[in-house]
Amino acid sequence: MKRHAILWGSLLCVILLAGLIWPVAAAPKKVTLTLWCLSFELHKNGFERVAKAFIEKHPNITIKVQPQADLPTQIKAALAAKNAPDMFTPRAEDMMEMVLARAIEPFPADVLSVEELKAKHWPEYYLQAPFDKVYAVGIPDPIGDAGLVVNVDFLKEAGLAIPEEFESLDQMLDYAKKLTKIDASGKLIRAGLSCREYNNSVFAWDFIAEQGGKFYDNATGKFDFTIPESKKAIEFFYDLHHKYKVDSLDLPDSFDALSQKVAAMAFMWAEYVRFAKTIYPDLNFTLVVKPSFVKGRQPIFTHIDTWNLAVWAGSKHKAEALEFIKFLKTKEAQMLFLEENPGISPLRELAKPEYYKNPERSFLMPLLKHLPNMRFWGPFGNDSMIKDSFYRTMDAIEHKSLGLDEGLAKMTKDANEAVARFRDRYPNAPKPKLQW
Repeated sequence: MKRHAILWGSLLCVILLAGLIWPVAAAPKKVTLTLWCLSFELHKNGFERVAKAFIEKHPNITIKVQPQADLPTQIKAALAAKNAPDMFTPRAEDMMEMVLARAIEPFPADVLSVEELKAKHWPEYYLQAPFDKVYAVGIPDPIGDAGLVVNVDFLKEAGLAIPEEFESLDQMLDYAKKLTKIDASGKLIRAGLSCREYNNSVFAWDFIAEQGGKFYDNATGKFDFTIPESKKAIEFFYDLHHKYKVDSLDLPDSFDALSQKVAAMAFMWAEYVRFAKTIYPDLNFTLVVKPSFVKGRQPIFTHIDTWNLAVWAGSKHKAEALEFIKFLKTKEAQMLFLEENPGISPLRELAKPEYYKNPERSFLMPLLKHLPNMRFWGPFGNDSMIKDSFYRTMDAIEHKSLGLDEGLAKMTKDANEAVARFRDRYPNAPKPKLQW
């Protein structure tokens, strides 16, 4: 009995000692990550869908998706106060400044390397911040200048076929004229083609380039919108109101005109088609790919308005945030996001017809063949300032508060001053070389 007691006692000591030497592995600590995104239902739903799948794989990590009404302003304020969320979604226009200001965390190569980005993603996701490390992962997003959002019911009522793309400006204008409605007093009550939306500045840049015009000089780093091609492009938007009379300044802007049924077609970002289903379920929209400004030429598409997810450089949970980034770049996560936000995934392998047969995404199918010819205007640094000024000036020309030549001179001056301010602040910023 004594011998057994001694043996058992010795064994117990060995077990206790082993517990000290080889402690039981601690459970992973619980971490909550905050993620700010645009206050836009499709982005919110997309991030929540991906976050749910990620949490199932990483039960120790919780992700709170927090949409923000004025996201760019909110991010700047949070960064200045050193109280930013762990992850947030900068626009392409802001990416270069975010990198230069060291506001966002560079990704280790095992998360996403420059080589992998260039090999597997569309070029704009590198060109928006062309550095030796990657700083963000893109989310599915339609190209802002893809084409016209059209009211399917209005086209059917007018006996017009719904083309996949307009072959020429003439064809597009013919549709616009047939869809325009004027009341008994001669007042235009429905625009055949609405053309007042912030992103119209990018359509205008495309129209300039499609004529062979170069509004930016790679050698000097200067803008010049006083060229003949710019004049023709901006004059076209003016003429939609004052010559062709297919839009009216008395009507709401394009977003509201479509929703209020006072526009049959509009230059509009493509995700409006899916977005409208969530808030205007009785309306039926689709996308018609835009024509080139010059008949017979390949239309130019640019994706300068990508949305991306970055990690705040001051986050206390960088490792966990980078794990989420690792997941977001995968085909699985991108497909989950596409279910909520139909668009073009940054992953080139997903730009195939089989992924767009889904009725929610099929309206983007005609765009797929144009993706290999995509361009990227920028990054200029103050890209959003340039777009803001450009659109405000276009709007002033259309309202006749600025003459055309005066407006083009103002666009040139404003753009060059915006870039100069950025260069003063970040003298070592890379200069853009546009692909003319």
